[in-house]
Amino acid sequence: MSVKAIRALLAGSALVTASVADRVMAGDVPEGTAMPALGIKEISSVPVGAIDAQAEQSVVVTRVQVMVMAKAYPEVKPLRDLVRRACNFQRGLIGDADVISIERDTIGPDLQDGAGNHFQSVDFKVTHYEQN
Repeated sequence: MSVKAIRALLAGSALVTASVADRVMAGDVPEGTAMPALGIKEISSVPVGAIDAQAEQSVVVTRVQVMVMAKAYPEVKPLRDLVRRACNFQRGLIGDADVISIERDTIGPDLQDGAGNHFQSVDFKVTHYEQN
């Protein structure tokens, strides 16, 4: 659910889609995809201590990573900032997820692959309700 929320925010941002068009993907960005592109993955999920074992929902904090990929290094940082602004401090019903809050977590290192693509990750902590 948290990946769906992040993807919905990114795909719904006119500034993000002006840069990547429809290349906002859940999971890894397939080899050969036109650049720039965004890949979104769930990294970890931790339930917050249950208050009521009979409740229909629990609160969960999920770490979601957005991999920002571009052909040229100077394109990565501005796109990463657009991703951060589209997602940070959002809440409500987003992409079928009942989100309590989204906060930026860590930013990964600058990387480059063998094909010359540059990439960097930005992680978000998505606090949301999950069905028991």
